[in-house]
Amino acid sequence: MQQPWTRRLYGLPVVVALLAAAGSSSTSGAAARAVPRPTGQQAAHCRALHAELPDALAGLERGTSRPVSEFTAGWGDPAVVLRCGIPRPEVLTVGSESFDRYAPAWEIGGIRWFVEQLPGGSVRCVANHRAAFVEVFVPKEYGGDGTGQTVLTELAAIISATIPEGYV
Repeated sequence: MQQPWTRRLYGLPVVVALLAAAGSSSTSGAAARAVPRPTGQQAAHCRALHAELPDALAGLERGTSRPVSEFTAGWGDPAVVLRCGIPRPEVLTVGSESFDRYAPAWEIGGIRWFVEQLPGGSVRCVANHRAAFVEVFVPKEYGGDGTGQTVLTELAAIISATIPEGYV
């Protein structure tokens, strides 16, 4: 039974539609995001994830994140940016001004992703219901060619293997 506070959309066609509808601004903001500072068990999960991240993701070569951190990674140019150990997103925080009980959540590869289309056309995806939040920015440039859906699918397998289900 579907919970009243979530709206789940299953399958990759929805991801393709959202990524294909992406707009037309720069992704430099995503690449310039601050390095997360998880502690304790969250940090341990993020380190385990970092150790398993591939040299190539959806055909994109891995680059060096600046600043260098075991909690961030990037692939391609413009970069698909992963950040592990981020704080709970405001839109998912009960009581916050931005809380949205109907925020879209998609299950892809066994991971529940909160998906947010950004004003510039890029997409922010947050793996939630895990013991650490993992955020992935997919630049608008990868929306229409299938790269975005492949990124989420490939990362889902790695996240599932390194970050157990749970709540932060």
